[in-house]
Amino acid sequence: MRKYRFFGIAAACLGAAAIAQTASAAAGDQPRIGKTFADSVPGPINRTTAPAGAPNILVWVIDDMGFGQLGSYGGLIETPNIDRVAQRGLRYTNYHTTPICSASRAALLTGRNSHRVHIGGHSAIAVGFPGQDALVPRSAGTVAENLRQSGYLTYAIGKWDHLPQADASAAGPFTYWPSGQGFDRYYGFLAFDADNFDPTLWTDHQPVSLSPRPDYHLSADMAEKAIGWIGARDATDPHRPFMMYWATGAVHAPHHAPRRWLDHYKGRFDAGWDAAAQQILDRQKKLGLVPADMALPPLPAGVKHWADLSRDEQRMFARQMEAFAAQLSHADEQFGRILDALETRGELDNTVVLITADNGASAEGAPQGTFSEHYFANAYFATLDENLRHYDDWGGPSTYPHYANGWAVVGNTPFRYYKQTAYEGGTRVPLILSWPSGIAARGETRGQYQHVTDITPTILDAAGIAPAAMVNGERQMAFDGVSMKYSFAAPAAPTRHPAQYYEMYGNRSIYANGWKAVVPHRLDVWDFMNRPVFSGDKWELYNLATDPGEQRNVAAANPRKLAQMKALFDREAKANNVYPLTNTSEAWGFVRKQLAADMARRNFLWTYHGATARIPEALAPPVPSTSFTIEAKLDLDAGAGGTVAAIGGRHGGFALHLRKGRPVFTYRSLDLKLTEIAADRALRQGPATILLRFERRSEREAVAHILADGVEIASGTIRGALPRLSFSPSETFDLGQDSGSGPLADGKTAGALDGRIRTVNIRITPPEAR
Repeated sequence: MRKYRFFGIAAACLGAAAIAQTASAAAGDQPRIGKTFADSVPGPINRTTAPAGAPNILVWVIDDMGFGQLGSYGGLIETPNIDRVAQRGLRYTNYHTTPICSASRAALLTGRNSHRVHIGGHSAIAVGFPGQDALVPRSAGTVAENLRQSGYLTYAIGKWDHLPQADASAAGPFTYWPSGQGFDRYYGFLAFDADNFDPTLWTDHQPVSLSPRPDYHLSADMAEKAIGWIGARDATDPHRPFMMYWATGAVHAPHHAPRRWLDHYKGRFDAGWDAAAQQILDRQKKLGLVPADMALPPLPAGVKHWADLSRDEQRMFARQMEAFAAQLSHADEQFGRILDALETRGELDNTVVLITADNGASAEGAPQGTFSEHYFANAYFATLDENLRHYDDWGGPSTYPHYANGWAVVGNTPFRYYKQTAYEGGTRVPLILSWPSGIAARGETRGQYQHVTDITPTILDAAGIAPAAMVNGERQMAFDGVSMKYSFAAPAAPTRHPAQYYEMYGNRSIYANGWKAVVPHRLDVWDFMNRPVFSGDKWELYNLATDPGEQRNVAAANPRKLAQMKALFDREAKANNVYPLTNTSEAWGFVRKQLAADMARRNFLWTYHGATARIPEALAPPVPSTSFTIEAKLDLDAGAGGTVAAIGGRHGGFALHLRKGRPVFTYRSLDLKLTEIAADRALRQGPATILLRFERRSEREAVAHILADGVEIASGTIRGALPRLSFSPSETFDLGQDSGSGPLADGKTAGALDGRIRTVNIRITPPEAR
């Protein structure tokens, strides 16, 4: 009884203290510090608060979405909640990003050019040059850090891939995680894609263990987390403004969607991509988004007209687009739940809702599309027959799909090409901005030239917050972007962002006052192992004022203008760390040389003491692409089961595990062939040593041997598409358990080990010994 009385007294005291402090302030007493509390007067406890009436900020970054894919931009996909935001605000028709995700996200959050903040390409293939090392400088503080210093709560949910891959483990460092970039809370994935049915997620710095749910989808999970965090403010100050960066896996591959949405789009794209592109363009003209005389661009080399495809190609490609549309509509539905929650709370009108994409639609599925993005990521290109084997579950959990490049062309209607290129199709994307309390316009368009670096200055301007001179003790570099607030009430105002460079692994361009010069260095963007020579590059010139679709190259007729544009690009490139120009193959070569040096430094040996989890492939032993041995010293329970060592998952990976005491090696190749090599006898309870010897004979064949206490107990041949680079960017390497999905049947894992791991030694076979 006494303890309850004590808590009651404590609560009363806390309440009395608050009343006393308020009374003191009301009395106008000046704070005074004496030797004791009795002869002192406390002052108020002041914390930084946001400006009165400051709006919430909600930013949805949609992945790999083109200019012509949303309903409000003429698209054929149902996006009623995005359209609802557009009807309450503005659609920008001349807004641009960089041509790839990592770079755009770094530029969006910092307000600086991507190469200037060291992410000129993708952080997964960072290179040791200032524009490409993936180390965002502390002098480029994010919009989140600026807002947090000014009293905002800051949340990041979803994709966060613009960090060094070697930092994406529980060991940190966390400098480039959301927590080190100004966000109070984080929930999401640290890779360029995620399995939407079984993702590998983190909450703040801790791994998330998802409970198996047959109806789970990442987009819905992200919406639930967002609504929960918005409501959690009720515990302290429900009126404290927040910024939420909501970055879905949708609509980056894998194009995963619930069955009800896949069924919803059955047959909707059977007419093909030529007809779809024309429908979209007609709608865009009616909406006033493009000039009335705009024409569709010619199809890129290698993309056939729909009528020239076989019946099987048409059937397969239509199915691919159904999955993409289903994923986007499902994500829109989940975003609508967040909007509804804000409306119920009476906060939607004073929330700046900003919806955009990180780059144009992706052609990385190559001409046929692919049943697995991991297959593509290892430079394997799916054939029609391979894809047709997965037709029935395309978009479901047994696939990891990406559509054919013809659909990317349609997605960027009416602009040319796609993600990774420096044409408009790679960089011009939707931007929708709604703020009913601060913008009078409803359902209007704005045509000023804008860039992703303008987002941070715009958010700060809307919040009434001046950019911080110092962030985390570092003096801040100036923004490259400019606030778009000038355009809110002025449809005809001239742009305040008159020039902008673009560069993405050799593809490059420069825009200045309506003119644009472009170099199409590498148009087969799905073939990232090719190495085109820079000496063969030719510049093209377009007058976007009269030719926004870049269909009339006027370089030959305007040599002086082209020379001016080339000189401007060179100046911008030197000022923003763009040089040296680098091919993706050269970046991958640098990464592999670093890996080789790390292997030699370790004497080709990795040693682990005890179970461990969630090691990204960038930090794991390079077992996907080499020959190796795994020696595990264990203490086993009777009839033990569970994982000894595992990497990858259901779309490519392996597991050395136990089943009722019997050692088993399960290998799933990238073409999803499943091989199981199992011993026919069980190990005894107690100490045991298991050795797996994996001999890679080619890219399509390997032999595995399992030994127990020095005696071979099983062996077998593995045939299938073996990784050339990695199993998965999002799955991990684990000992004693298996995070994420597993390589076993139906994506299952062997679970946690029944027993204890003492040590695991993994030895890579040196190249000269293979």
